Amino acid sequence: MKVITNMKNRFLTLALLAAVAGGAVPRCLAAEDGHFVVDGVANDVRIVGKQWTADNGALVCAGEGTFLYAAKQLGPGDFTVEASLSVEQLAKSAASLVFNDSHLGFEGSGGTMFTEGNLLGNHNLGQPVVEEDKPFDLVATRRGDVFSIAIDGRPVVTTKVASSESVTVGLRPWRSTMRVSRFTATGNLVDPPQPLPHTDIFVSGEGDYHTYRIPAIVVTKRGTLLAFCEGRKTGRGDAGNIDMLVSRSTDLGKTWSKPLIIWDDGDSTCGNPAPVVDQETGVVWLPMTWNLGSDHEGDIMAGRSQQPRHAYITHSDDDGLSWAEPKKISDAVRLPHWRWYATGPGNAIQLTRGEHQGRLLIPANHSDHSDPETHPYRSHVFWSDDHGQTWQLGGIHEDRVNESAVVELTDGSILQAMRSYHGQNKRAMSVSHDGGKTWGPLYLDDTLETPVCQANILRYSWPEDADRGSKSRILFSSPRGSSRSKMTVWLSYDEGKTWPVSKLIYPGGSAYSNLVALPDGRIGVLYEKDGYRTISLATFDLEWLEGE
Repeated sequence: MKVITNMKNRFLTLALLAAVAGGAVPRCLAAEDGHFVVDGVANDVRIVGKQWTADNGALVCAGEGTFLYAAKQLGPGDFTVEASLSVEQLAKSAASLVFNDSHLGFEGSGGTMFTEGNLLGNHNLGQPVVEEDKPFDLVATRRGDVFSIAIDGRPVVTTKVASSESVTVGLRPWRSTMRVSRFTATGNLVDPPQPLPHTDIFVSGEGDYHTYRIPAIVVTKRGTLLAFCEGRKTGRGDAGNIDMLVSRSTDLGKTWSKPLIIWDDGDSTCGNPAPVVDQETGVVWLPMTWNLGSDHEGDIMAGRSQQPRHAYITHSDDDGLSWAEPKKISDAVRLPHWRWYATGPGNAIQLTRGEHQGRLLIPANHSDHSDPETHPYRSHVFWSDDHGQTWQLGGIHEDRVNESAVVELTDGSILQAMRSYHGQNKRAMSVSHDGGKTWGPLYLDDTLETPVCQANILRYSWPEDADRGSKSRILFSSPRGSSRSKMTVWLSYDEGKTWPVSKLIYPGGSAYSNLVALPDGRIGVLYEKDGYRTISLATFDLEWLEGE
């Protein structure tokens, strides 16, 4: 059982204090110990996100999605981690000490210290002991299966961490400026697993755009990879001058073209790609949304905008080199009292079996303001049964869900996985047995622990796919836990009922994602990385995913 020790408790004994602090803190380390940062000089670290700079005896960095990791993992057995640091702009910053997927936050949005993640659990620790811009010493130890953290000799956390578990340790500024003068460890230091190969396709600040967001990816009939995103001209926000872009790869993701502009409507917002390839005609269909760039989501939701959000469609019949003029389809797929509207984002699908075989099925969502007693966000689908010539609205879900993805099951039914506002950091799921016309009740998947964020689901193989092992496999990608980090892929062999396999793709900042099955059998995850600094493609093979 995990025990979190509140700093206000007065009954802690001196013996516990000595155990947590590990007695006197040694100033000299043995040669085999980890000297990650000493006197502000980095010796053996791994940087995620922005680079850290040396300044007056400290390594300094600021912002979100940035981490300073020890280059070695803490392997099985006892260990001690020590850090001397300070935090500027501390208030509600969520700056933290990182252990695997968990955080000890020095001050969170509630103005208190906190823990979150699988290893430390989610707990409010009360008022911070860390002071703004004042140096403090941190000591974390594992003795047997007992894991403890103290700040300036005051115990803040005691919990259980199996002595057999390897631990990655790091520091993150997260909306603050962090100064690290010392960061060391003693124990069984081992090399961490090698990171997966990554290719940065869209890099914020490069080209004509401040930020690139909202990735989607498909493989055409000719084997070309098309990676879509929004190019945000002047800032990171969801409104303003935003263009729809695509980059092409004809060598299975090794190299990529410069972004092509699919839709630039001046200062308006053109976004939310949800592409699907018609396997019968080879045409790539791209549902999107549009709104005036001056209309923010809050204004649209409140009915103060000049227009609601509208749905559009375009297509390419030359492998993504050129695109038809976008066509408005709101009258067919949007109800008059809906205000917000979004397609996907992420790939749509074409059904392959049953009476609806060939249907182009698009996941989407909207805000329904007809009932003030319910949460406005709802997911829905729309489809085309005539190869994109006409479109019609499908089934609508219960409230408190929006951004979603769909996957076809072996019996021809459809599973829809949705971003949830139920307050439990779990994915909302529902099944349709009639091609998306109606949907069963929502349920929360206990295994898919995800933040309030877009995620993706994809069919990798069918039971009849002899070249892929004659086994049903469905993949799911999302950040893991309660924050937008730790991009993870889950694997199900039983049509999404259970998810016995999961692998970490990237431990740092990560958000929206889209899976793709490559023609050579590899799997790709196109995702927002390092606090939206890049949209990158990570690739791996099935052996890595299913291996020990």
